[in-house]
Amino acid sequence: MAKISKAKFTEALHKIVRAIPSGRVMTYGQIAALLGYPRAAQYVGWVMHWSDFEKIPYQRVVNRFGGLASGYTRGGQLAHKFDLELEGVEVRDDFTIDLEKYLWQPPQSLIPQVDDATLLEELPFSAKLVGKR
Repeated sequence: MAKISKAKFTEALHKIVRAIPSGRVMTYGQIAALLGYPRAAQYVGWVMHWSDFEKIPYQRVVNRFGGLASGYTRGGQLAHKFDLELEGVEVRDDFTIDLEKYLWQPPQSLIPQVDDATLLEELPFSAKLVGKR
């Protein structure tokens, strides 16, 4: 697998999240895998946490169980629920959504082709743990 810089990873991540249609979601792990780092779901979460809500619709990213983010920067799970419900996503009482109904699969054309040979060391330690636990 080619290596990717932190900046390129973030740029590609933002491109994918901006493409998620209103009323649909993707998971942190799904995005990480599309970017070639299937064990970097937590890093995807951190990037989303520090992203500009006005530019990146990060309410459309949930965990692998369809769970809403307790650390959602606009006010925790209640705010995450509110933002998703504004888009027509039904949120259950346990702050989860039905992934079978709302999960979005991006078209192949949106999936980045990683050919940047910059330093993997720029990524956080957890993103380098591919295949290890």
